[in-house]
Amino acid sequence: PLVMYVVLRKDLDWPMGAMVNQACHACAAVTWESKSDPEAVAYFTEVEGQMTTVTMGATDLGQFTKLADKLQAAGVPHRVWTEQPENVPSSLATWPRRRSMLQKLFKGIKRF
Repeated sequence: PLVMYVVLRKDLDWPMGAMVNQACHACAAVTWESKSDPEAVAYFTEVEGQMTTVTMGATDLGQFTKLADKLQAAGVPHRVWTEQPENVPSSLATWPRRRSMLQKLFKGIKRF
């Protein structure tokens, strides 16, 4: 199936509501940026009957950055959300892609 992975940093010690906001910001940015991508259109219009999202938690900035670099190297479009004015990278979301393509890139990262 088409899936979207969302990753939040677990080391920020922010209130849960603030962390949910970070995930929402990253997802909203991906929705807008990928609006003409065929896989994203299929995902967001629920062509396959569902929208599957997997929420993961990076232990710290190091693991978060390593994952973003891995996604970049693999050619996976994604968006890192950097909270302002703090300038803190807090979350990322992938563009919708096949689970078989994304799953291996998230090895070692646990669910949030």
